Amino acid sequence: MGPLGLKGDLARDAIIRTCTSGLPARELFAQVGEKLRPLVPYQSAGWLSTDPATMLYTDAMVENVDGALHLDFFENELTAPDFAKFGEIVRRPERVAILSEATAGDPELSARHRRLHVPNGYSGELRAVFSTGGACWGVACLTRREGDPDFTRAEAEFVGSLCDHVAHGLRTALLLAAVDESRPADAPGMVVLGPDGAVESVSLVAEELLAEIGTGGLELPDAVHAVALRARHAAGGVPRARVATRTGRWLVLHAACLRDRGGSGERVAVMIEPARRAELASLVVELYELSEREQQVTQLLVRGLATDEIASALWLSRHTVRDHVKSIFAKVGVASRPELTAKLFAEHFLPALEG
Repeated sequence: MGPLGLKGDLARDAIIRTCTSGLPARELFAQVGEKLRPLVPYQSAGWLSTDPATMLYTDAMVENVDGALHLDFFENELTAPDFAKFGEIVRRPERVAILSEATAGDPELSARHRRLHVPNGYSGELRAVFSTGGACWGVACLTRREGDPDFTRAEAEFVGSLCDHVAHGLRTALLLAAVDESRPADAPGMVVLGPDGAVESVSLVAEELLAEIGTGGLELPDAVHAVALRARHAAGGVPRARVATRTGRWLVLHAACLRDRGGSGERVAVMIEPARRAELASLVVELYELSEREQQVTQLLVRGLATDEIASALWLSRHTVRDHVKSIFAKVGVASRPELTAKLFAEHFLPALEG
């Protein structure tokens, strides 16, 4: 039996079945939470989808969390030093963390605990990262009421045993959306956020695109707040995230600070546009979990090189190249080179890999 006994094993089996059902991310999170809560009780939770390339949040399903507090947690995670950050947990083998353990029994050391947990009546915190092959597809943060027992090591181990399966479910949900890119492209939209993060102006196209994402109870989708916060605190560059919409297509969000003539950069502009095939190429590689060598072989396959030419270019045997090709076809779900080329967006796949 697992760390929570027979009841835990039965609940785990039910959660695994849920994760293999091809559910959209929000519905997947809702059902996982419903099955998890009797075994690992919690007062509130945030379940967030992430862009696997950047770990920026692209969507959220929250339970018993005020919208403003939800954004405060975002800001803590993206901009403030603290304990048990998701970017740190993703590098751990077990991919879970209890805040009290991370602070050696003194959660007051955590700015998140002092500024967000205590004033809102929260106490224990358990975090989990849903990742596969180094790519993070989502995260979760569970909290308990002040005065309730803290999360236990057995509960953390149980949640950790689910991480692979939830990651698989999230990856499958993205894959089902990513393979459908048949819709026509639209013009980009623009949202301008003020110093307090409120919307100052928004284009009509942006309103239409934002409606496709959904807001999760907030004025704007989580992904907009995430890239805007990153832009405010980034030393340089243009933060970006890719988001799957409710209609099945993908959008790309870019954010940049707007500076007035005095040099102040308190406002942030977020550009929203349908993803071009080049934007999706690297995501598709991650979705199909191609290894580095398989990416190299794929690059040469879609260029039209023969097996012997690929073997010579990569210093491999013909037999090894054939094995890689079989593995690539199996992962991508095709039976021939033309099918592979079509499915991986030939006109943009190579530049994305080379970049």
